[in-house]
Amino acid sequence: MDRKGRSIGDLLSTITVAVLFLVIILLVVFTAQSYRHGTDKQQENDNSRAVLAYVASAVKDSVTSDITPENFGDASGLTISDANSEYERKIYIKDGKLLEEYARKGREISSDDALKIGKLKIFEVRYIDDDLLEIRTDLGTSYVRTKK
Repeated sequence: MDRKGRSIGDLLSTITVAVLFLVIILLVVFTAQSYRHGTDKQQENDNSRAVLAYVASAVKDSVTSDITPENFGDASGLTISDANSEYERKIYIKDGKLLEEYARKGREISSDDALKIGKLKIFEVRYIDDDLLEIRTDLGTSYVRTKK
């Protein structure tokens, strides 16, 4: 009887250790997944903030330029035409990426020649007033005065 009681005790001890080991493994896996999800969301937010700040800075730096919201076929964006030269800057969204081109005025956009600014799902630009530009992205909406 003593031998049977000892084997049941050994079995229960083994099962308890196995269950504790399984709980620890699951805890580590779930913690790693939560951490990865949190860092991915943080990177998305950082990207959106950086993109919005980049576009707002481009508009603010263009005091002597004409700023025009435009649709480039299936891409929406804006054109910043330099009044003192024959060049313009086009910032637009295409295939989930915000792109920028600097080229001669009137040239069609070419995403092959464009500089990738960041990833976005939404990029809409419109004038609310004569000199107040609304820029809407994944992160939210920003307003920029276009003239001093």
